[in-house]
Amino acid sequence: MLETIVGALGLVFGSFLNVCIYRIPRGESIIFPSSHCPNCGRKIRWFDLIPILSFIILKGKCRYCKSPISPLYPAVEAVCCLLAIASTRVYGLSVSAFLLFLIGCILIYISVVDFKTYEMSVTSILLLAILKFGFEVSLKGVLKTSMTFVVLGPILNALLVGLIYLITRGNAMGLGDVLLLMAGGVGFTVRQAIVCNFVAFLVAFLYVLGLKLVQSILKGNEKKREIPFGPFISIGIFVSTVAGERIADLYYQLIIVR
Repeated sequence: MLETIVGALGLVFGSFLNVCIYRIPRGESIIFPSSHCPNCGRKIRWFDLIPILSFIILKGKCRYCKSPISPLYPAVEAVCCLLAIASTRVYGLSVSAFLLFLIGCILIYISVVDFKTYEMSVTSILLLAILKFGFEVSLKGVLKTSMTFVVLGPILNALLVGLIYLITRGNAMGLGDVLLLMAGGVGFTVRQAIVCNFVAFLVAFLYVLGLKLVQSILKGNEKKREIPFGPFISIGIFVSTVAGERIADLYYQLIIVR
């Protein structure tokens, strides 16, 4: 019952996050005007705003002009639902669970906006850093929170990509990637920073490999598009925040000890 309620709240928040993803980069208010079709401008009624369900009922099209609705909308809602449930499972009904959920949501926002626009706002990155600090304090308390890793974590986490950025003069990695790693690295230990970077590069490699494989099978002549690294960094940050130390321990047990 609890997970059902938490999941439903996650869906609702995911719907709101979609509004933020669409409007904030355009400099629009997230409150006014009310939800409307970006193609025909018609106001969307409340029964067409039910997360995921409305998308299925409408078959992914606007009720009025029949223009396609991006599947990204239900995808974000579904991920927020799972994120809310997972956060509660790990930390129960607590401040830590709520902050972890918010960290996940801001990472989703940064990832989607970066994927669509190749840009990351300083405000969203700063908010991530604040949430990461709050998360550390919620777990360990103010006195036990290691200020060494609060300060050193961002440097360690962004060291590799920062060097790539400097060496390639921003051609391989952007400044936003460096700042995102710094914000996400607040509170990270050395091992968490290593796991974060490893996961980010591994997922990016698998994504590119899968993309090339699909393109070769379909034999499509799709226009080449730069792949933003922000979404992969976000995955690395979240994975390492939740399980970075455990992954490092598992690696040590399976590889080093043997």
